[in-house]
Amino acid sequence: MDLRMCPSCKQSVLDDEAQVCPFCGAAMDGSSGPSKAPAKPAAKKPEKKEPAAAAAPAATTTSADEDPFAVKPKKAPKAIRLQRKPTAKINYRVVCPMCDTNGFGTPAVAGKQVRCPNPDCLMPVFVAPEIKKEEPPPPPKPIVTPVRVFALVAVLVMGGIAGYFYSQLPPADPPAPEDDPLIATPDINQNVSPETTTTPEVPEPPPTPEPVDVAALQKTILEGSIDAALQRNNNRSKPFCRQLNAEAFAEAGDIAGALKELDALDRLEMNVDFMKITPLARIGWLHLENDNKAGAMKMADQAIEHSEQLPRAGAEAVRHAVALGTLLIALERYEEARALMETREDVQDVTQSAARVAMVIEDQTFALADSYDWLPRIRWTSPLTLATAYSAAYRGYTAQATAFVDAILDAERKSEALAGLATGLAHRAAMKGEDFSVDSVPAFADLNEQDRNRALGQALQSLPEGAAATALSEGISTRIADWKAPAPYEIPAFRQIYDGEFTFGTPESRAAAHTHLLLARYLASTGKNAEAWQQVQSALGYTATLGPTRVEADDLLRDVERNRSSIQSRLATELNLTELIRQRSAFNRYRNNAGTISDRAQQRYDLEALVYEVAIEWGLAEQYFQTLQSGSSEGSNIDHITEQSLADDLTHALQQAGNQEAVTAMQQKYPAASKITPALKNRLEIERLLDAGNVAGVRELLRQIPEDNREPLIDLRYACELAKEQPVGVVLEWNGNISSLTEQELAYRFTAVVMTRRGEVEEYWNESLRQNLSATEMCSRNLGLMEGLNSTDAYDVTPAVVPAPKPKTTP
Repeated sequence: MDLRMCPSCKQSVLDDEAQVCPFCGAAMDGSSGPSKAPAKPAAKKPEKKEPAAAAAPAATTTSADEDPFAVKPKKAPKAIRLQRKPTAKINYRVVCPMCDTNGFGTPAVAGKQVRCPNPDCLMPVFVAPEIKKEEPPPPPKPIVTPVRVFALVAVLVMGGIAGYFYSQLPPADPPAPEDDPLIATPDINQNVSPETTTTPEVPEPPPTPEPVDVAALQKTILEGSIDAALQRNNNRSKPFCRQLNAEAFAEAGDIAGALKELDALDRLEMNVDFMKITPLARIGWLHLENDNKAGAMKMADQAIEHSEQLPRAGAEAVRHAVALGTLLIALERYEEARALMETREDVQDVTQSAARVAMVIEDQTFALADSYDWLPRIRWTSPLTLATAYSAAYRGYTAQATAFVDAILDAERKSEALAGLATGLAHRAAMKGEDFSVDSVPAFADLNEQDRNRALGQALQSLPEGAAATALSEGISTRIADWKAPAPYEIPAFRQIYDGEFTFGTPESRAAAHTHLLLARYLASTGKNAEAWQQVQSALGYTATLGPTRVEADDLLRDVERNRSSIQSRLATELNLTELIRQRSAFNRYRNNAGTISDRAQQRYDLEALVYEVAIEWGLAEQYFQTLQSGSSEGSNIDHITEQSLADDLTHALQQAGNQEAVTAMQQKYPAASKITPALKNRLEIERLLDAGNVAGVRELLRQIPEDNREPLIDLRYACELAKEQPVGVVLEWNGNISSLTEQELAYRFTAVVMTRRGEVEEYWNESLRQNLSATEMCSRNLGLMEGLNSTDAYDVTPAVVPAPKPKTTP
């Protein structure tokens, strides 16, 4: 079919019915001309060729038009950086999904982009999970509803109708009388008193509880540990979970399972092989128990190899070192044990506390609270050596522990190792109910009487009150009666300070001070306060040789800073120094030596402050106050120590003793003491609340104590106390509120041991499953349960069948 053509512009028009040309506007019948110019195709613009010189740099840059796959670069996301450690306000835990590192922020970071605190994380930016909000419970339904009212009315109406019809029924006929018997049966109870006619009822015995299937429970516990170690969320440390699990398998006697957990630790590739040390030591002990010394040696070799990575300081380093050192002593590898200990000795509170924890783990008592009775708070210079010698002796390796002490070269460390050995022997005898012999403590030719009597004084703390303890204390008192402390330390002359010619207290003086103090503690426990205070005074006489008083040292330092020019001039004259640089060097040497004297003064001050503090704890407050009032404090730190730290404790102790006159005198001399809550008062109040089972009250009281004033291990110590008598729920509530994560994990382990030995393993296990425990807390709890089951026979006995009492025969 031909298309219509416009008569004006000659364009083909598709619309057959069009009256006007769509191109030029002319009438299709030719009656009118075009009304607009015909549309023309757009002319193509000629392409401009850019010069070759301009095209060269453009080749290095790809535009969006030239590269269809190019994307506009995105700006780096703004993420909130998480902190490594929690604080009072920043305590919301967020676990990195990439590297499992715990970070902490405020709850406001939930649902937002955050940055992992681990600088080595491959994908540090992620979205923090939302906080799960619990829906409020539905409102209780009203008791009275129309349906219930209608039902009640219907029941009453039906009951009324039934009662009416029942009342209209005719009475039933009486039964027919029976015929009398042909032979009358005499009444055998005739003329018998009521007392002889009744048979006493036999009470039904209480239902016997089902025995615990220990094997099945252990299997469940170990399977739970493996599952917990695989957790990605709420897991402080996957390697630590594997370490705990390996120890748990070793406790179960499953060496293959323990080694499998260590292989899983390797697969984490975290470079923390030192965490294998304690599990390998546990496996070594298993081999020794099975008379496989070669196997134990192999485990010790591997642990020694991993000890090259073991940190030099910290609680973890202490516990690994003591665990391995004890095994090495049993294997007679004394030099390796000695080297392992000597490189990690420290006098700080962390090391002292970690050594105490290691001791109660190695002796398998887990009685941390009780350890403060047989191991008083005395600062040791070699806590690791003491703990290791104690553990070996307590385990029964007395000959090997003796050889280890003999191999120690340093005199002071050797003396403290002997004290640890004696403590292990005495504590083992006390726990087994055996007699302790003084002759069992070995003698060494290169140790003096101060060293031996300190060891016996430490052993005295473990003995139960009785004839043996009395005889030992009297023997120590007799032997040290003639001891005389050297003269107190005096700051040397000017030239001697420059030359560094000063000697501080000897190790013998420190051993003597410890001996007097240990004897004082025993005498105070038996009510002999006057004699105990004499021993405290003797101990302070030896501490005075360790350095000058704090006041004297402060005066020396002030003199150095204020009179620098005159001191430098005097040194130049005495040393004949003409060059200024040599004069300055001489002054710096003098100042450094003065700083050494000040450090020794601080060590003496800290030791004396601890002596006065424990004296108050031991009930010697009144003797302390009398010495303070006597005016014989010249050349002593007692005034300074009392004013700075112990005035409030001393005042409260005097008030508890009922000495109001002394309390008034203390308040007048130290008015600030009444404005401070004494640590002793807090301690006594905590013990009272714990006895009453008021965990919430104790927790509130602990919140009020500044972190710097809290005793080390106080939460773990009271957790062990609660586990002795309190119900499972109370113990778990306490554990859940411990602020320190590492101490909280230890609390779950220790309390699991104690409560398992109490016979409540199933209660502890089931109740703890309802708690929102982290992975490391679950593994710690499971290790404690395994340690408890492996050290008690409470679940091995078959319940005896008790015969029912026979009824009394009637006369």
